[in-house]
Amino acid sequence: MPIGTRDPEHLTLLVDGAEETLRPSKGFLTRRSYRVEVVSGARECSYLLVPDSLGTSRLLRDERLLGVFTSSGDGRVSAGWEAAGESERARDPYDTSVGYGLAAAFGTGAEPMWQLTLNAALDLWP
Repeated sequence: MPIGTRDPEHLTLLVDGAEETLRPSKGFLTRRSYRVEVVSGARECSYLLVPDSLGTSRLLRDERLLGVFTSSGDGRVSAGWEAAGESERARDPYDTSVGYGLAAAFGTGAEPMWQLTLNAALDLWP
């Protein structure tokens, strides 16, 4: 379910019993500012969930695309997975757990920069 905070002090991510480092960005004027990074000590890799459109976010493992996620905001998440190339490690249950967990907790997608800038300006207007 959506968690309602991006403060890493109040967040813990456990995957298969391993506590992972969770680094959500603040989320302000750009889509990329809504990214969420996971540094996995157990897997010696990093994951990144980053919005790429109004409703979808890409999941990357060590900068390689694993899939694209869509969340309806009520905890329901769907994913379209990329096929692994010959030199890449195939997606596994750990990867899918991270992706679905991040998409459900933080949501997917973000408005374009011009819309976020306009909203921020309007919030300052009395």
